[in-house]
Amino acid sequence: MLDYYQALHKLLTQTIPSLNKKRVALIEADHLILAEDLTVQYDTPFFSNSAMDGYALGGDIDACQEWKIIHRIAAGDTAQSVFLKTGEAARIFTGAPIPEGTTAIIQQENTQVNDNILTITSVIKKGQNIRYKAEELKKGNVFLSSGQYITPAVIALLASQGYATIPVFKPLTIYVFSTGNELLNPGEPLTAGKIYDANRYLLLSWLKQTPHHIIDAGTLPDNKEATEQALNNASQKADIIITSGGVSVGEEDHVHTAIAKLGKLTLWKLAIKPGKPFAWGEINNSTVFMLPGNPVSTFITFQQLVVPALKRLSGIKIEQCVPKAIMAKAMFSTHKKQNRKEFLRVQLQPSATGMDVKLLSHQGSAMLSTFTQANALAEIPEDTLVHENDYIKVYPLSYNFNT
Repeated sequence: MLDYYQALHKLLTQTIPSLNKKRVALIEADHLILAEDLTVQYDTPFFSNSAMDGYALGGDIDACQEWKIIHRIAAGDTAQSVFLKTGEAARIFTGAPIPEGTTAIIQQENTQVNDNILTITSVIKKGQNIRYKAEELKKGNVFLSSGQYITPAVIALLASQGYATIPVFKPLTIYVFSTGNELLNPGEPLTAGKIYDANRYLLLSWLKQTPHHIIDAGTLPDNKEATEQALNNASQKADIIITSGGVSVGEEDHVHTAIAKLGKLTLWKLAIKPGKPFAWGEINNSTVFMLPGNPVSTFITFQQLVVPALKRLSGIKIEQCVPKAIMAKAMFSTHKKQNRKEFLRVQLQPSATGMDVKLLSHQGSAMLSTFTQANALAEIPEDTLVHENDYIKVYPLSYNFNT
């Protein structure tokens, strides 16, 4: 069986993005992925300016006890005709350009003014409260790289550089299937031998947090020919196909055999619990992810393996695709070693010393209700017992693809 980290490495290095580009208006770029390196168009700051409301002090500040106020400069003004000599000052406001000869800015709270003569009431240092031209960004330098996930903060930075449109990767088309004759859609009458389909609804709602085009492809029956036809048809349109169930080796599990026949199959027995039956492959130009049928196994393999791979296939830089983990203190003990790495549903809780981990009850692979209480997955290495107050690796749960 393949170790989780080996599987993750293979997914992130072997699922190579094959993406098209387009330009979009800046305000429409949220959640998309930058498709080219972008360079600084304007020095930031564009000109040296004041970080405070106060006074610009000229010349040798150590030689003066008081300064004569000779000018007033507000944001939006120019200071091209102003030169401050030693002993001279200018009233200045936040964001206003500093005049030539300025040595420091003193905030107005630390000053006194009488008859246009300024004195200061605090220590002053050369260069204080001055935002110097290009100290943040210099024209011509790369300031955002291809593969950058675009957030409101990124949009603000792009706006500050005057970018009205930007190149992004086109969203992917993702088909989502469930498998099994036993599945019903919510709202249908529940009859003997049937269950409601939770997996497809989980995946569809989760994927809707992305900018991609999500297609509800319905349920594949337990029929070899019908499964092959549906997957082949989807592969003509989809960049990615996601299935849940039908990936084991039972007589009614047709998904993995269909993919092996139609394309290329990488079938893993992962050394994790839950989530052992997980596979991926390709049909035509579509990447296919096959998740287990148990709802908890679907959730965990999607969170820990498919989400990182989807990020990579979307064009995000590989180092930003790895699931984020923290170390936190266990408030529980385990009593039986497992021969596979185990992911337990837990609650992360703040404490006086950091973050504590509370183990939730009902950890069975079919017990989906526990996920409504969980905010993290705790990783328990194989052949390892956890003792209370041990520090363990924890993956916070997130339905936002940026985290």
